[in-house]
Amino acid sequence: RNGIIAILLLAALAVALLLEAFLLILSGMESLARRLMSELSGAARYVTSILPGDLDGPVPVTSCYVPSTELGGDSFDYRWIDDDHLVVYLVDVSGHGIAPAMFSVSVHNLLRSGTLSDDTLRDPSLVLTELNRLFQMDQQGGNYFTIWFGVYQRSTHTLRYAGAGHPPAIVLTADGSDPVRLPSEAVPVGVLENTAFETHSYRLPADTTLLIYSDGVYDLAPPDGQRWALDDFVDLCARTARSPQWTLDELVDQLRTRTESGHFDDDCTLVRLTVR
Repeated sequence: RNGIIAILLLAALAVALLLEAFLLILSGMESLARRLMSELSGAARYVTSILPGDLDGPVPVTSCYVPSTELGGDSFDYRWIDDDHLVVYLVDVSGHGIAPAMFSVSVHNLLRSGTLSDDTLRDPSLVLTELNRLFQMDQQGGNYFTIWFGVYQRSTHTLRYAGAGHPPAIVLTADGSDPVRLPSEAVPVGVLENTAFETHSYRLPADTTLLIYSDGVYDLAPPDGQRWALDDFVDLCARTARSPQWTLDELVDQLRTRTESGHFDDDCTLVRLTVR
């Protein structure tokens, strides 16, 4: 009988030790999860802090950036490089997490640093060619990025633009006209070493909106199970633009209603340029 009791006590002790070890493992995993979430939140705050605010003046520009829970690789900028030329672009790095986000920040910082001359910045194809030379994916951990890069000349109302694998910019008017898409046909930056990029031109008349965005705005999974496509997003933008006082926040709120949880699986980024 004493032997049985001893065995039972040893078994109970073993179970207690195993349970303690299991709890320690869970505690460690919980601590690691909290640390990772803190790092992701910190990275998202940093990315947000370096992005531009709304731009007033003769050509108002507004933007909306909603990072996903996984943190994507979106970044953007818009600024006057002289009295007549306004640069606007949006970058979307492949993948999710801190590494793509920091890669996107590197591209963003290079474009703002003065490394490229103003003459180069006025020619979108030259900008993309230089970025493709500097950021080949085999030197960036396999990451590449899409980009839509435009230069608006105020004196002529002319937009010159080039893109690399990015969704087309959309031209919207308040008169109900069909939206015009300004596509980017080249492969993403970093994929092929000798990619040829082409600059296109489009005249933006008065009372026109140019909308640039990342694919996170339409890569949605609505509650009905029917995934969205680019055409669905363009139709929503056309309906929204019929209201003369529409805002990007209102557009994003409508996009949220088309997700199952109200959250985006990828970064949701929009930039709106208004020509008066």
